[in-house]
Amino acid sequence: MKISFSERFRRQSHGVDLETRAAILDRLLDLRAAMANPHEHRGVGLRKLHTAGVWELRVGWSLRAVFRLAPDEAIFQFLGTHDEVQRFLRTL
Repeated sequence: MKISFSERFRRQSHGVDLETRAAILDRLLDLRAAMANPHEHRGVGLRKLHTAGVWELRVGWSLRAVFRLAPDEAIFQFLGTHDEVQRFLRTL
C-alpha cells in the first residue's frame, strides 16, 4: 500500500514535537500491517469515519490522523485532536 500526504497534513505534522512525529511514523507502519490483515487491526486505533472512504488513525490519546482510502493508497489529509477532526469532517 502506498502512503501519501496532503500539503495540509505535512504542515500540521511539522508543528508537533519529534516524539509525536515518531509516534505518527509508528502508527503508519501499523497501518500497513493492519490493511494487509484486516481482521487483525484491533488495537491499532483504526476507525472508518465516513462512507466516502474517510478513516481515522489514533496517534496516542489525543491526536488523530485522518486519511482517505483509495485503491492501494492511503492519502493522509488532516492531523489534529478529536474536536479538530470533527470540525474538519464538517467541511467534507
